[in-house]
Amino acid sequence: MSDLTARESSRPGWDGLVVDLVEDGGLVGYAYEDDGVVYVEMLPDEEGDAWAFEVTDLQRALDTAIAMLAPDLAHQPAPAPGAPDPLDVIASEFDSMALRRGPDDEGFYPLEAVLAITRRAADLGLAVASVEGFTLHEEGETPVAGCAADLGAAHAGEPWATLVAGCAVQAEALLEKWPRRRDFAVALEVMDPSGERFVL
Repeated sequence: MSDLTARESSRPGWDGLVVDLVEDGGLVGYAYEDDGVVYVEMLPDEEGDAWAFEVTDLQRALDTAIAMLAPDLAHQPAPAPGAPDPLDVIASEFDSMALRRGPDDEGFYPLEAVLAITRRAADLGLAVASVEGFTLHEEGETPVAGCAADLGAAHAGEPWATLVAGCAVQAEALLEKWPRRRDFAVALEVMDPSGERFVL
C-alpha cells in the first residue's frame, strides 16, 4: 500500500475547497467540486512521468476527497429493513482472527486482520475510531510506544461519510508503518453514526 492521502487545501482564485492528493509529502494531484461534479487533476512527477498507484489505494483517497467535497455524493445508504447489524457482520467475519482476548473481551488482532477490518468497516458504514499496538507475552499485553491513535477524535465534527473515509485512510497509513512481528497485535474500536464506540 502507498502513503497516498487526501487533505483539505485551497487555491488562489478558487473560492471552493480543494483536496490535495499527497504521496510521501509531495503533491501528486488535487480534487475539486464544480456544479455538483467532483473533478480530479493529476500532476506529473519530478521527472515528468505519470504517477502509478494501486487501484485500491487511489480509490480510498478519492472516496475521502469526495466525502470532503460533496458529502451528499458519498453518503452511506440506510440499511435495508431486516439487514444484519454492521457490528454483527464485523464480529461474525473477524472474531475468530483474534490472537487472544483481554479481561474486558477486547480482541488483539494480527496487523493484516486489522487492515481487513478497517476496509470492511468502511464498506459497512462504520468508522475505525481507535487503534493501539501491543506486544503479546505470557503475562499479558504491553502497549507499544508510538503505536496508538484516536482517529475518531481527530476527525470529530466532520460529516459522517467524511469521517468514515478519513479514519479508514489514516488507519491504513498508520498500520502499514507499524511493526510486523509475530508477537505484535492491535486492539481497535469501531464507531457507528451515533458516535457510540464498540471494542471488537
